[in-house]
Amino acid sequence: MRNTVRILGIDIDNIDIEDAGNITKNLIENSNKSCKIVVAPNTEFIMMAQKDKEFFEILRSAELATPDSVGVMIGGKKQNKPFKQRIPGQSYFRKILEVGEKENWSFYFLGGKGDVPKLTAEHVKKDYPNINIVGYHEGFFENESEEAVISEINKLQPNVLFVAMGAPLQEKWIAKHKNELKVDVAAGQGGTFDYEAGKIKRAPKIFQTLGIEWFWRLILQPSRFFRMLALPVYLIKITFTKDITKGKFD
Repeated sequence: MRNTVRILGIDIDNIDIEDAGNITKNLIENSNKSCKIVVAPNTEFIMMAQKDKEFFEILRSAELATPDSVGVMIGGKKQNKPFKQRIPGQSYFRKILEVGEKENWSFYFLGGKGDVPKLTAEHVKKDYPNINIVGYHEGFFENESEEAVISEINKLQPNVLFVAMGAPLQEKWIAKHKNELKVDVAAGQGGTFDYEAGKIKRAPKIFQTLGIEWFWRLILQPSRFFRMLALPVYLIKITFTKDITKGKFD
């Protein structure tokens, strides 16, 4: 039985990082290449889903939804259901690599531009020397090569497919190909590969501790300003909405 908190229609698992590792392990052991979906709802995701029914349904149907922002934490507290821990996407990524190295899981990295997935794999191997990375491919490929990428993934049949294309593209891509992909777990990873590849510097520890990594990224990428407006809109909505469990498409 999942322990979840519903915020504006999106069910988010009330777990800590150890739980996330154990749940993923259980999904893999019981999947038999049936592609279980892992998502990481944050404030931006939740607000985006209020305007996009397809994305809304994907987030709702995922087998695991990790709590990935301070806004989500606030939503839990407002319902007197505080989340155990905030789990940023990169923290989940690292935890699954840690567990996967011990369990000898196989990994495929799909996403990023140019040499990003290659660099990600190389950097990961330095920290987890026994990790089994069976393949990688950039995520912004042409439609005509999509079939070839899926064919390669299915030939390798990794336990974990990390997809870093940005939301909602990555979640929609996974959902679209769920019945084709011969993987155990597919997890959206947003900008994680850019951080792991060294293309974007991760926020200083103080920013991570305060849960304002979004502000650090805004400093590095001012073009994200309008996307960040989702946060104040979200806070207003959960403050003045009578029932914050209800989403637009409920």
